[in-house]
Amino acid sequence: MRTVMISIRCTVSRMRLGPGWGQQRGLGQFMGLALVLASVLASVLALTTVAEAQWLPAFGRSRIGTAGFQFLKIQPDARSAAMAGNAINLVNEPGVMFWNPAGLVHGADRPWAGQVNHLSYWSGIRMQSAALARRLESGDVMAFGLRHLQTGAMPVTTEFQPMGTGQTFNATNTSMGLAYARPLTDRFALGLSLNWIYEQMPDWRVHNATVDMGFRYDIGWREMRLAVGINHFGMNVTPQGRLLRPSLSRTDTLVAFESLAPPTVLRLGLSGLVYREGEHKVDGVIQLNHPTDQAESLGAAMEYSYRDLMFVRCGYEHQPGVGQWPSWGLGWSLPRSFGNLRLDYAFAGRQGLGPVHRLGVMVAWGQSNLVAVEK
Repeated sequence: MRTVMISIRCTVSRMRLGPGWGQQRGLGQFMGLALVLASVLASVLALTTVAEAQWLPAFGRSRIGTAGFQFLKIQPDARSAAMAGNAINLVNEPGVMFWNPAGLVHGADRPWAGQVNHLSYWSGIRMQSAALARRLESGDVMAFGLRHLQTGAMPVTTEFQPMGTGQTFNATNTSMGLAYARPLTDRFALGLSLNWIYEQMPDWRVHNATVDMGFRYDIGWREMRLAVGINHFGMNVTPQGRLLRPSLSRTDTLVAFESLAPPTVLRLGLSGLVYREGEHKVDGVIQLNHPTDQAESLGAAMEYSYRDLMFVRCGYEHQPGVGQWPSWGLGWSLPRSFGNLRLDYAFAGRQGLGPVHRLGVMVAWGQSNLVAVEK
């Protein structure tokens, strides 16, 4: 294992939220900080090798089957799914903690915001996600997120009874975490999320702890924004349990399992204003995804909004051999006396598997006395 030690010293003058929060003091210093962080992330990716090949330098080669906890790859919310997962730049509701915790800073200017989503997956699989965010008076944001996937009853099959033994089993996957995001300036925000992950099958179970981290930097021209996020970063873990494996002469009991690594992925995104005319607006984003257990992919998405009340979204992620369909979705924002209510729908799918539908609801409420971060 090769270890690379990087020592960086930098001083940041923290600006307080208030009427003068949008001033450009020390902009060069903050741009330098953003470049330093980007350089550190790039250096970690290119030079650091974690135990058990956590980061692999073979850019562009497929590494399918080298990580566990695959349910973490499922896009949990409708808005990001409509944009094919190109979400680390534009998404800013509580569910952004699953993508880039720094995006919590750019959320609704309300003390509280909550979001729930439902996914109807293939083969009767269902997945729900929920997130709750609390904006503090300082402008920092704390959030709690939960994802839960259940398969329903599935028949037990063996080599000698391929049509089923008459028994059924269920698989359960759960992830929950706490996130914290802070705006260092009116242009630069950092975010961190600590997560607990659990998978259970009838004969074995495994749990792990992972970290999500990221930043967003507003460039200041045509609403351009640079974002970098690392998701599902953690150590290898070994499942626990007993697995019976029948053969012609006997039944073996397996108690030793290979270790599993989380599906760590590095995402880099760039978004900006594509078109604006009156009350019509179009935002665009491009995103590079570098996972540890698949070939790299490149995605692009667009979001049209009319008066910030109606939204039309579309996106595509190009990954050879996956057969991904273009995604699209709709959104409706409904201002209310208590705050704001938004409904989202997304349609996606893959060749040979069929369509997938997602529904989401986001609510922001409470009286705000903060100066909002520019969205």
